[in-house]
Amino acid sequence: MSESHGLTDPLFDSPEAKVDIVFLHGLGGDRTRTWTWEGDGRKLFWPKDLLPQACPTARILSFGYNTDFAHFFPFYGPKFIAEQLTIDDHSTALFQSLIGFREETKTADRPVIFVCHSLGGLVCANALSRPHGTDLASAALVEKTIGVVFLGTPFEGSSKAKWAGRALKVLDWVGTTHKEDVRDLEERSAKLISINDAFQKLLKARDRSEERRFIEVACFFEQYAMYKAGKKVGTIVPKESASLPGIDPQSIQANHVDMCKFEDEDREGYKNISQRLNKWISDLDRSKTSAGASQGHSVYMGDVNYQERIENNQGIVMGHAHSTAADGVRITGSTTNNTYHGVTPGNLRGTAD
Repeated sequence: MSESHGLTDPLFDSPEAKVDIVFLHGLGGDRTRTWTWEGDGRKLFWPKDLLPQACPTARILSFGYNTDFAHFFPFYGPKFIAEQLTIDDHSTALFQSLIGFREETKTADRPVIFVCHSLGGLVCANALSRPHGTDLASAALVEKTIGVVFLGTPFEGSSKAKWAGRALKVLDWVGTTHKEDVRDLEERSAKLISINDAFQKLLKARDRSEERRFIEVACFFEQYAMYKAGKKVGTIVPKESASLPGIDPQSIQANHVDMCKFEDEDREGYKNISQRLNKWISDLDRSKTSAGASQGHSVYMGDVNYQERIENNQGIVMGHAHSTAADGVRITGSTTNNTYHGVTPGNLRGTAD
């Protein structure tokens, strides 16, 4: 395996780490170069150089893979590239690398957040939403996923024509010399259409689950057009393509390539992304605290249904009581009888253990 493929060693790994943030590049990208700003004789790899300050309780990883054009817009069948050698292969490699690393470091129960650029977002969406069958480790990783940040990821719905148009934009950007006509690109985009549909179904299913195990999603789009060799390519993934139903996308003041590179912590795009990641981690902490509190010795008092007023009450009035502790509801003290609406419960003064 090339050194540019697979997981890096952690870019940051705090002893207090409680969540994994995994970066995933797109077509024509690289697990380091995609996220690195260069200028004025210096470089800044923001997942390593900036993000640890914003997310000090995260372990930060970056995943690399083969970004050949055919792996994203494949033909299927005996004469062409087999399905398992295309985007599915990248999705499998992503999950298997993460599963192996997390098991080795005894962190398999840790929540996961993905940060994806361009078509890397579809590699991630495919890994999360495709059936895992008896692969319990992959299914568990899906369950542990709490959020995904999509930077310029195209979500074109079910229109083959739209996907073909987006493919042409991508081809102009990467400068390939193997452009097929629109009809060919429509057929090549069938896999990406199915990923788009499956991922939206996954989000809805998680939202409607009894446990309300949301996957938080943030979508960002580029504001500026791309130029290549003096030719205006245009925006690769505009606002309407970079968003999912029910999610308002945010803009980044850059073109498609530069939207994931930040010169310093003052860039608006970096602030928006890092603040979103920080919020998800903070929300995770609060939900754990809330869950822990629910395991304490609490008493829950139910509704009282009556039509007339209660007079001279000096104690507790309840319809029913439930405690999370054994023998947790116990009334002590004396009572004084009062009658309301034909019921004589007495004035109750006491404590619940």
